[in-house]
Amino acid sequence: MIIKPKIRSNVFTNCHPLGQEQFILNLITEAKKQKPIGSKKNVLIIGGSSGYGLASRIALAFGMNANTINVSFESGPKGKRTGTAGYWNNIFFQKHTKNYPQTDKDFNGDAFSKAMKNDVIDYIKTHFGKLDLIIYSLASGARKDETTGALVRSAIKTIGTPAKGHTIELAKEEVTPLNVEAASSEEIKNTVFVMGGSDWQTWLENLSQNDCLNDGVKTISYTYIGGETTDAIYRNGTIGQAKEDLEKTAGKLNQLLKEKHRGEALISSSKAVVTKASVFIPQMPIYVACLFDVMMEKGIHESILAHKYRLFKDMVYGTKAIKDDDGFLRVDHREMQSDVQHATKTLMAAYTNDKIFTLKGTKAMLDDFYHMNGFGFSNIDYDQPVDMDALQQLKLN
Repeated sequence: MIIKPKIRSNVFTNCHPLGQEQFILNLITEAKKQKPIGSKKNVLIIGGSSGYGLASRIALAFGMNANTINVSFESGPKGKRTGTAGYWNNIFFQKHTKNYPQTDKDFNGDAFSKAMKNDVIDYIKTHFGKLDLIIYSLASGARKDETTGALVRSAIKTIGTPAKGHTIELAKEEVTPLNVEAASSEEIKNTVFVMGGSDWQTWLENLSQNDCLNDGVKTISYTYIGGETTDAIYRNGTIGQAKEDLEKTAGKLNQLLKEKHRGEALISSSKAVVTKASVFIPQMPIYVACLFDVMMEKGIHESILAHKYRLFKDMVYGTKAIKDDDGFLRVDHREMQSDVQHATKTLMAAYTNDKIFTLKGTKAMLDDFYHMNGFGFSNIDYDQPVDMDALQQLKLN
C-alpha cells in the first residue's frame, strides 16, 4: 500500500506507520538527552497515545524508567485503512521500550466506560502493584452516557455571541474566514460532560476504593489558559467551561487524596502545541503559528516532549514549581510573558492572509502537524509501498 496524506477539516484521516515509528524514535532520542527526573514510579496515563499524554509517557519512561499503563481508544489497520496514528504510536512505543527495565501495558478501548475501568483495576491489582501517578489527558469529542445509553457529543463554540476571524486550512495551506456560532445551553452542558472533570473523578475514586494507590500518590490533568487572542473561542467558549469543570474537580480530588493517601491532585496549564485536538480548534492554528515564530525568535520555544519533561522534572518531582493564585502549575509561563503575548497579537494582526506561510513558526507548526501523523520525514520514501501485512504482526502487550 502506498500511503499519501489525507486531511479533512484539519484532521488526518490516515497516517503512515513507518513515519509513526520515526516519530516515536525522535521523541525517545530527545528524551534520552534529558537529565533524570527522579525515582522509578508506577504510572497510569488515561489518554497516552498522542499529544500531551504520549509526551508524558515517554518523558517518564526514559526519565525515571517508569512502569506505564496507557488507556486509549485507537483503530488498527483494516482493508485500505491505515489505522490511527495513536494505534501505531502505542505499537512502536512498546517495540522500542521492550529491552528497557520497565513494564508497559496498553488498553485499547473506551476510557469513559465502567468496563474499561474494571479491566485496568484488575490488571493493576494482579500484575502491576499500586500507582504513584495518574495522568488524565483524555481528548475525545464524544462520550457515552452509561445511564441513558446515549452518545453525547461536545461542541467547539463560543458562548453568548458568535466569533469572526480567520483560521488556517492546513491541507490547502490557505487562510480562510472564520465564523463560529454561539452554543446553546444544551451544547455547553454536553461539552462539560464530555471534556470536564467527572470522568477523572470517577477514575480516582474507583482506584482509591480498590486499594490501587500508593501513599503519596499524585494525579495531574492538563488545562490551557492562553491569552486574549484565543479567549472567545477557547477560554470563554464551551471548551473553557469544560476546563473550568476539570479545574474544580482537582480541588475535590486533592481533598480525597490528601485525606486517604497523603497525596495531591494537580492542574498543569500547558503551553500551546500542535496536537490532533489543538489544530482542530478554529483560529488556534494561526495563534500557534505566530506564537511559535515569536518564541523561536526569542529562543524560548519548546517541543512538546521538552515541555512535559520540564513539568515533571522541575515542578511535579522537583523544587522549581511555578504556581498561580489558584495553585495551578504554570508550565506555560514563557508563552504568557507580556512581551510574548504582545508580539504574537501584533503578528496575528499583520498576517491575516497567506503571508503567514512565510513565517518560520508556521513551518514549524506544519512540520509538527505532519510528523505526528507519520508524514514529512526526509528519511522515508513515501512513494514506496508499505507492507501492512508484516506490520500487523506487531502486537500490543
